[in-house]
Amino acid sequence: MSELKITESGAKSKNILYIYSSLNEFINCLNFKADILNGKNRCELIIDVPCGYQDAFLVEAIDKMADVIAINYKYTYFKRNIKLKGLNKDEEELLLTALISADLEEDKRYSIKRLKLFKEFSIDGIFNFRMKPLKEKWSEICGYIPSRFEKGQLKDFITYLIKDKCGKRVYVENLTVYDKKYVPLKRRELLNSDSDNLSIIKEILLSCAGEVELATKIDDNNEKYIKEFYGGKVYFSESYFA
Repeated sequence: MSELKITESGAKSKNILYIYSSLNEFINCLNFKADILNGKNRCELIIDVPCGYQDAFLVEAIDKMADVIAINYKYTYFKRNIKLKGLNKDEEELLLTALISADLEEDKRYSIKRLKLFKEFSIDGIFNFRMKPLKEKWSEICGYIPSRFEKGQLKDFITYLIKDKCGKRVYVENLTVYDKKYVPLKRRELLNSDSDNLSIIKEILLSCAGEVELATKIDDNNEKYIKEFYGGKVYFSESYFA
């Protein structure tokens, strides 16, 4: 038995909950012992991993910690450093989400590489002191973003950001987005957004998919943006028309 400890700032306890819930099936299936400890300044996830499962489980855990850095930390950085005019709140959130997704997989690969150097994981400490090149990259991106968007520019800009994504398809049924194995996706939980509006299109953007299949009808706003951004790469199941 070995202990895996993941800690985070108390102000970012939702990140620990995301990691735990994402690993929950693994934890329950193999009957791992897992505890979340909420202190005044720190939140900790402590998991007792049985011998023989340490390497496989660590790969999964690091992948979820990389999600936290590449989505939550990046969102916080962009929100603080990108000042936009000409967009309403929902449009601003869509732009930030699309910017995160544009090179999300690249940011994850970098984060995974750095996280693999550690045996105990203080997510905020590792990010702040061991990932300076990532922050420099994000700062450079912020400098490229126009300060004002005119009508119609948001659609063109987001379509440009996602145009090269291809192959992977996600499926939308009711309020949930699923991957090809029909595992529900929940990366949007890592956005520190004040609003849950447009949660479906945000999840699709964060999935880094190139194609979308709608299995059921969804609300007009989400469907409008899905069709605007993905165009001819939107498909409809028979159940959509039922």
